[in-house]
Amino acid sequence: MIFTFVVAAGLPEASLAQAPGGANSQKSSSGGPKKQLGIIVFSGVAGGLLGLSTLSFYGRPQDKLANIAIGFALGIITGAVYTTYKAASAPREFYRNSLLEDEQARDRELRYAHGSSPIKANMTVFSF
Repeated sequence: MIFTFVVAAGLPEASLAQAPGGANSQKSSSGGPKKQLGIIVFSGVAGGLLGLSTLSFYGRPQDKLANIAIGFALGIITGAVYTTYKAASAPREFYRNSLLEDEQARDRELRYAHGSSPIKANMTVFSF
């Protein structure tokens, strides 16, 4: 049981080091409901495998098959807690694909509708 929590807490994050646009790329697949569901399902499978591995410690493993279901349930719960924490602590980063692009497109449309140009970086030129 403790091992399941340790594994879930140490799940590696998706790295953007190899992404063509870098860390600020809009096309990175860093989150969303599909990824949440994947994390929850795979943590449930991992918990079920941990429950299955405990059967070798019993003289009659067929009497303890409930360990598989318990491990699966703990994995599902751990995955749900992990994804909920990630979504609540950094929602913009977790939902980067779906929310951020929509917000940027809406802001761009509003700026163009009011006749203003896109925001440009302020540059100060010093001449001597």
